[in-house]
Amino acid sequence: MYHISDLKRFVRCPRYYFLSLQKEVKNPYYLRSDESVIELLVRHLRIDEHYQGVMGDTNDRFFNEKDNYQWFVKTRFEDDGLRIRIPLMYRNNDSYTLYFIFNGTNLRELDLLYYRINIEILRKLGLKIENVFIAYINGSYVFDEELDVDELFILTDVFKERKLIDIFDDSKVDYKEIISRIESNDLDSCPAKKTGACHHRGVCPYYYECFQDELTYPEDSILTLVSSQHKVKMFEKGIRHLKDADLDLVEGNRVQFAQIQASKNGGLFVDKYNLLDYLKKFDTRPISFIDFEWDTYLVPQYKGMKVLDVLPFEFALYVLDENDNLKNYTFVGNKDCRRDFAEDLIKKVPKTGPVVAYNAMGAECRRINELAEQFPDLSKDLMAINKRFVDLAVPFIEGIVYDTRMRGNFTLKKLVSVVSDLTYKDLDINDGLKAVFNWRELDMGKEDVDDEKILKDLIEYCSLDAYGLYLVYKWLLELT
Repeated sequence: MYHISDLKRFVRCPRYYFLSLQKEVKNPYYLRSDESVIELLVRHLRIDEHYQGVMGDTNDRFFNEKDNYQWFVKTRFEDDGLRIRIPLMYRNNDSYTLYFIFNGTNLRELDLLYYRINIEILRKLGLKIENVFIAYINGSYVFDEELDVDELFILTDVFKERKLIDIFDDSKVDYKEIISRIESNDLDSCPAKKTGACHHRGVCPYYYECFQDELTYPEDSILTLVSSQHKVKMFEKGIRHLKDADLDLVEGNRVQFAQIQASKNGGLFVDKYNLLDYLKKFDTRPISFIDFEWDTYLVPQYKGMKVLDVLPFEFALYVLDENDNLKNYTFVGNKDCRRDFAEDLIKKVPKTGPVVAYNAMGAECRRINELAEQFPDLSKDLMAINKRFVDLAVPFIEGIVYDTRMRGNFTLKKLVSVVSDLTYKDLDINDGLKAVFNWRELDMGKEDVDDEKILKDLIEYCSLDAYGLYLVYKWLLELT
């Protein structure tokens, strides 16, 4: 028995599908909603008595009960070995209106494979589909005293001035043919091949299982050339090292230049003049090195929060004083801890000196701007911190410094591994998403959760990020 998700994985990449059968990579939902979005839509539509689908339902259960209800929630169907689930259906005599849910605020494109398969199976089972609606989240909604489901959703049966039902009817999907291809193939018959799917929304979790030999490539492999449309072409031409790059196939940005020069220089490129100029930002003490963690809410839960607003729940801070003493401070909150977070930040961050973060403008500075907007009485002190931020990513993303050990990876974690022996691998929480999902368990008071351990692990992870900033700063000083 297959589900639409199986077909989508196969269409994305057959090898990705078969590898997922061997070792499934779990991807918890990044956006947070403490209530089922389907149940919220049920409330929005004022649905009272309804058919409630459950896991394992057969077609017979629906057809035996369909005349007893007008509304159907989470209804399961199957046909030709494929199972589907329709979030909401409304029966009007002998025809049906379908309600799908898009967990976002803007319908930029339609997942035609998903919608078309659902409709086609329902029609094969003899159901007349009269209309289709998509419910998505109202981006202008702001939470007040309690969740207002009337304002939370926007429903539409039109996309780009065309009826959704007409768009889906015009699209062609042969799901039987996809299932046939799945059943006539296996992992061995699907050789590894580089496609756009390899880097779809980040690197594929099975990338290095497909291309294990790349782990043995030199640190200055031509395949580490960033922002390059032609690196694979150069590799196929026999070019293995950055220093041998075909300059006619190099776009020529500053980072690429730094990478090629590092390869020619034995592994390191430093634009010392520009690095010295950048490091002038650190001329005064104390220096504060800080990292934030936050959760992102699809459905806001607290007063003043908008759809897709974030709630910062943790920071780790290291302060380097005039005598080179390094002090560590941390904060971890729960529930609506925005004000506590902001007040503790104001209290612990020194009133003078640079405040250092990685990708500061896109992360920490944005969070502080949001807190200042939400708590006007704290705005002056918060914005005083914002004015002193120094972004430690700048020397790397502007091509001032490149070390081939980075292998084209510009994350803070990679830099920490380059400049020190410290590693995140041994931590129980070793990336930002794990921090978020563990904090949710702590915050929601889930049973069988070791609160003390999660708290310890969160502090350990965030503190390593903040300490890593200090290590990278010290390394930059050594380079000059």
